[in-house]
Formats: sequence, structure tokens, C-alpha cells
Amino acid sequence: MRYKTINIFLFIFIFSMIVLNCNATGLEDVDAISAILLDVETGQILYGKNIHLKRPPASLTKILTTIVALEEGDINDIVTISERAAYQEGSSIWLKRGEKIKLGELLFGVMLSSGNDASVAVAEHISGSLEKFSELMNKKARKIGARNSFFLNPSGLPQVGHYSTAYDLAVIMKYALQNKVFRKITSTKYITIPWEGHEWDRGLRNHNKMLWSYQDITGGKTGFTRAAGRCLISSAKKASREVIAVVLNCSNDWYELRKLLDYGLNDFQRVDVLNQGDIIHTIKWEESREKKLNIKVNKSIKIVIPRGEKIKIKKKISFDSDLELPINKDEILGKLSIYHKGYKIKTVNISAANDLNYNSIFLRMVNKMKCWFEEIG
Repeated sequence: MRYKTINIFLFIFIFSMIVLNCNATGLEDVDAISAILLDVETGQILYGKNIHLKRPPASLTKILTTIVALEEGDINDIVTISERAAYQEGSSIWLKRGEKIKLGELLFGVMLSSGNDASVAVAEHISGSLEKFSELMNKKARKIGARNSFFLNPSGLPQVGHYSTAYDLAVIMKYALQNKVFRKITSTKYITIPWEGHEWDRGLRNHNKMLWSYQDITGGKTGFTRAAGRCLISSAKKASREVIAVVLNCSNDWYELRKLLDYGLNDFQRVDVLNQGDIIHTIKWEESREKKLNIKVNKSIKIVIPRGEKIKIKKKISFDSDLELPINKDEILGKLSIYHKGYKIKTVNISAANDLNYNSIFLRMVNKMKCWFEEIG
């Protein structure tokens, strides 16, 4: 018996009485060269404009710098500031050559004050050089799905060949938010850290004004260079839903970002399509002892839709290879892809919900002997 691909239609209706007066009103065009609104849990794009256009990311680069440092280093490491780090141009936390400071304290300087000196100090401590640290940045970016980016420095200062996209930056932020320390840093409004050689500590104030003006904000990063224009990324959460908004080269960045966050949090709702372990298809198999094979989904599937919208979901099952006896319970069989409005929004593994054996005792014995010989061979 052979099964390769199965298409199934699943209809989900959201009753209008549940969402009375909650219909999505849509979103007018965002005044930015590139922009994106991303749902954190599902990874769905709720709004997009030139999302894969390669642009200078300015200091939004520092999000990747910070998460790489958190994963590769120890926040309690003592960092000795080099001359190169101390004399970086642009935004600074006034580091001095030979100064010693903890890595974790430097990362507050990277994210809150956008310190280019702190960024270089972090990179040199983790990898020994900016070039080697950039290799780590690009490796991490590719691994998490930011494949249209290339980073040549940890600060975002203009450099030919240093670029990213609105989509990639949202993906990087989504990944970074999984780290509890990163969440703490990016959501901190104000902090003091040691200032070697002074009688007072450094006071660092977060450049992200949304932390004071937007109730549901959870973090973000500002950025600006002449080449990049005004850039801004922020995340916000209401109830159980969190979204990320990015605007690149946006003259009215605070207004446009707020507009995106409002749209993402207020005009959409999450729908549970399938729960982990749900049976999604049954195959009759008369030649087997059990007579049928139940196929289950290995992971819960949720999607986000405009409030009040009735949707039709298409499920596509693709088996990794032809199905043949015997099949063991929980054995991975292939993939389930979920489509909404013609777009694939999720792919998860599917597996057998039950054993499926030969109907003949003789064939079962032959199979056991075959497996035994394979094991000892």
C-alpha cells in the first residue's frame, strides 16, 4: 500500500456573536521604506512592506550582537576595554582603555544607550576580533532563518556589505525574546552600572521611548545613520499574544510603529487549529492486523486571523516515503502543512498513533527474524 500526499479541507468558523463589534478595520500604508508586523507565537506576517528589501540596519544590529554574546559568553565575565573599543565613533557609554567591566553590564550599554564602544568591547571579548565575531553573527542569523542579512560589525555603523531586512530583523528579535536575560535587558528603562575611576556610576537610559509611552511594550531597539535613516523595532504583548513591529528608513518612526503594534494586538485573534496528538487522518489497511492506521500531529497548531473573519484551512499531508508494514506507534511518517488563503503558514511532523503489523503470523515472524539479523549484522 502506498500513500504519498493527501489533501484535506478543514473548515473553522468563528461565530459572530463571540466577536461582535470586533471586526478588523485593516491598516493604512505604513510610511517607511520597509516595514513588518510579526506574530511571535505563530511567526505569521500580519503586515508587510518590502520585507525582504536589503537595507542598512543601523543599531538594530545590536540585537543580534547581544543575543550572540549571551549565548557564547558569561554575563559575569570581566571584560578589559581595548583601545579600539574605547575610541569607537558615534554613540558611546564613555569606556576607557584598560577599564574592566562585567559583560552583562556592557550589554546594558549596548542595548539601552546603543554604545558602539560597548559593542566592540563585547565582540572582542567573545571572539578576539570583530571579524571573528561577525562570523558568529552571520552563522547565528542563518541558523534562525535570517538568510537575507550579512553583518560585518557588531554596532551597525555604516559599512559596505553590512545589511539586513525588516523580515530578518523581526526573526532575530523573535529568537532573542526567548532568552530571559535578553528580555530583561531590552525592557529595562534605566539602570546604573559601574564607572571605573569615577566617584559615581554610569546612568544608562533606554533610547526606546515606547517603554514610557506604550503600555503593552516588552522591548525593542532604536537605530539611526544617514545611510539607514530612522529605524525602530519593538515588541508588545497584550493578554497572551505578543507581536513584533519593524520600520526601516521611517521619518515618523514612533507614530508608524505604534500604529503597527495597535493593529497587531487589537485587530487579530488566535485560533487553535489542532492540538498535539490530534488524529488528522485514518488509513484503512485491510492487509494489516489492526486494519487501520491513525495518523496524529506531533505539535499543536495555532494561527492568527483578523477578528470576526471566517476562514477555510487546507491541510496537506506529505509522507516521507511509501508507507509499508510494519509501522511502529510514534514513528515519524512525514509532514503536515497548513495553508490559509493559499499561503503555507505552518509545517509540523506527523506520526503513527498506533502500531500496524502484518496480518499473517508467518510474515510477522519473518520480519522479526529480519530485524534480528540486521541488528547483529
